[in-house]
Amino acid sequence: MCRVRELVEISGNSDARSVLYAVPHAGAGVAAVKRMCRSLPDRWLTVGVRLPGRESRTREEPLTDLNRLTDGLAKSIGEHAGDREIHLYGHCAGAIIAYEVARRLPAARLRGLAVSAHQSPDRVPVGEVWRWPREEFLARVREDGYLPDELVGNPELLSLVEPALRADYRAIECHHHDPEVIDVPVLALLGTEEHAVPVEDIRSWGEWTSAGFGLELLPGGHNLLSDSPVEVARAIDRRFG
Repeated sequence: MCRVRELVEISGNSDARSVLYAVPHAGAGVAAVKRMCRSLPDRWLTVGVRLPGRESRTREEPLTDLNRLTDGLAKSIGEHAGDREIHLYGHCAGAIIAYEVARRLPAARLRGLAVSAHQSPDRVPVGEVWRWPREEFLARVREDGYLPDELVGNPELLSLVEPALRADYRAIECHHHDPEVIDVPVLALLGTEEHAVPVEDIRSWGEWTSAGFGLELLPGGHNLLSDSPVEVARAIDRRFG
């Protein structure tokens, strides 16, 4: 049975052999991945990942320790998947979360990892954006494409999402580890109008898999979940369907 607060089944057949677990970008919840998930054929069961501190979990403290977060998430995904084939997808900061979950799952259970709009694990930018004063921090988040205009003009909503945003930026920026090669096929996606992530930094995901790598350029900018959700879904289905 799906944990309603953490893993949210979005579309597809619960009897499907393949399950895609979609991890959204920093500060976001299941709503961010719904359009992409619903664009996959029914032979997929799609599940959105809802981390603490967002949507129905806003009363929970956001996690800033990536190891703790992904230890728990890997356990939940393994239990939910049962004997079905597991596929992971992560967008932007969610790409690193998905990669860390992949490291924690048995290779025999995992059939594919798709990532978009983020550097490979060895090239994660070092910084302390999460410590910046509110105005500068939110300006950076907006520059990254994850602060819609309707939030900018709504102080109450901003106050609700800011803790989760800061927690996610902190989790990624403060995560120190030695990346390891995973025996799982990897698909990397990048927008043709991307300005935050150089193509060589996303191509370098290929160095961290021993099971095959593919790179696709899709129309759109940094936020492919908003710009090209259908194209993201089609790329995943072509590669792993």
